[in-house]
Amino acid sequence: MNLLIKTVTSDFEDINALERLNNEAFPAEERMEIDEMMQLISRQIIEVTAVYDDSTFVGFYALSVRKPTAYVFFLAIDSSKRSRGYGSKALALMKKQYAGYQIVLDMEAIDDEAENIEQRKARKSFYLCNGYHETGYYLDYNDLIMEVLCADEELDADSFRILLDKLKIRKTPFVLVRMN
Repeated sequence: MNLLIKTVTSDFEDINALERLNNEAFPAEERMEIDEMMQLISRQIIEVTAVYDDSTFVGFYALSVRKPTAYVFFLAIDSSKRSRGYGSKALALMKKQYAGYQIVLDMEAIDDEAENIEQRKARKSFYLCNGYHETGYYLDYNDLIMEVLCADEELDADSFRILLDKLKIRKTPFVLVRMN
C-alpha cells in the first residue's frame, strides 16, 4: 500500500470516479452533489482531497477548515477497497495534512430503531479505534441527528461553533447540541 493524496480542483482528472463513489457511499439526504461540491471548493468553503494507492483512486475526504478546527464532512473509501486498512490510512493522512487543527467529524447517531444500526455501530467503533473520541455533542442538520467525534480528547465547542456559524451551505444551519 502506497497512499498518495491529491487536492481536488475544478480540473480534477478523476472526477467521474469521485462522483461514482460519492453517490455510492452516501444516502441522498446526506450527500452533496458534485456540482455543489465543486462550487464550494471554488469558493474556498471546503477542501476535498482524493486518496490514491499509487495511481488507483481509492477514496476521498472533504473538510471545512477554519483555524483551529477542521470539520470532516465526508470520508469515503471505494467499496471494493474497504476492510483493507485504507480508511485508517486515510484518517492518518488527514491528521498529518491538518496537523495543529482540532479535527472534528460527525456520523449517524446510534439509534436502536435505525435500519442500519449495525453499520452505525461498526462505523463508530472504527473511528474510536482510530483515535477519535466521543464528545457528548450532536449536530442537528436538516433533522438529521449526527454524533460529533473529535481527534482531540476534548472538543473545543466554541471554535467548532464559530466554524459552523460561518458555514454557508444550502442556507440550513448546523445546530450543535450537548447531550448526556
